[in-house]
Amino acid sequence: MKVTILGLGSSDVDQMSLRIYRALKNAAHLYLRTSDHPAVQMLDDEGISYETFDHVYEENDTFTDTYQTIVDLLIEAAQDKDITYAVPGSPLLYETTTELLLHHAEENDDFEVEVLGGQSFIDVCIEAVKIPVNDGFQILDGSNLSAADFNHHQHTLITQVYDLFSVSNVKLELLEFYPHDTIVYLIDKAGSKDATLIKAELSEIDHNVPTSNLMTMYVPKVESKALDNRSIHYMNDLFNTLVSEDGCPWDKVQTHESLERFLIEETYEVIEAIETEDDELLIEELGDILLQVGLHAAIAHKDGYFDFYDILSRLNEKLVHRHPHVFGDIEAEETSDVNKIWNAQKEKEGKTERVKYEKEYADKILAWMKETIHEKRSLSEILEGEQ
Repeated sequence: MKVTILGLGSSDVDQMSLRIYRALKNAAHLYLRTSDHPAVQMLDDEGISYETFDHVYEENDTFTDTYQTIVDLLIEAAQDKDITYAVPGSPLLYETTTELLLHHAEENDDFEVEVLGGQSFIDVCIEAVKIPVNDGFQILDGSNLSAADFNHHQHTLITQVYDLFSVSNVKLELLEFYPHDTIVYLIDKAGSKDATLIKAELSEIDHNVPTSNLMTMYVPKVESKALDNRSIHYMNDLFNTLVSEDGCPWDKVQTHESLERFLIEETYEVIEAIETEDDELLIEELGDILLQVGLHAAIAHKDGYFDFYDILSRLNEKLVHRHPHVFGDIEAEETSDVNKIWNAQKEKEGKTERVKYEKEYADKILAWMKETIHEKRSLSEILEGEQ
């Protein structure tokens, strides 16, 4: 049993290699993932027979099911004959069916997969928008995006945009990170005589969207202090600079011990912002708490003990481990269930019991702080009323 996977390339047959053309011409049993590709007209013109899986897209609700169904049908077809399977672009670039077929071949010795590459969309997209690749660029899957994927210091190509719905979903994810007026592009049928380039602000990129399996979104690299300021890596670099020998005279001489009082002071100010229901102040004061964490991390990094990413790693590990009812298969219906799970997970971590002085401190001091804050606010309101 053998499946030969061909790449039809990213656009017209003019971009197709002679090797792929000959393989298509000589294919005894040819299957196409989709007939929505410029090369299909050439197959029709030359009388090359083929079957497509376009109907599978209509019969399934998700791409996961669609691709798995196509692969199942190909495996079944290859039971008694060698077959040729053609896909848009390159078989090895963002082609899930190729991945599934290769995986099946790894687990079945009697099943063979040969891959003959076609031109990928990357080459023609780079040419269409003149991406200077030496500046660095990344490729993202538009069907599985999150703000954590984005890097405004790199040019970005986003695949799996093919209609209004998919482009709108990608736009919403991008707006979680990029400003609404960021200039972005839709590149359709790049490299062909029908190539189209749609340029718009991010907030309006889904106002004029063709339906096409040959479309890619391009987000250019941007230099932006506003975006830098949203980066935890940039923040970490700032603190490391502050405590360096060439940094701030005050910051570079601080120690963990010298910063103790500031953590208490900043914590008080956070509580004051909460109690006075001042959101803008709360943003600032929570930032000051993070400032303390950043300084402690930078000091430890300079001394070679640990760094900010060690803190993040320990925190994330703890969050996942102590929430198996969220990230695992344990169930918790009430707060009391959560408390039991939390304590059980702590025991598994080998935590040694210690006297919790901070518990008593919090009970007594927090009550005093709340009372003091509200008394101060009441007095201020009275004085304002008298004026």
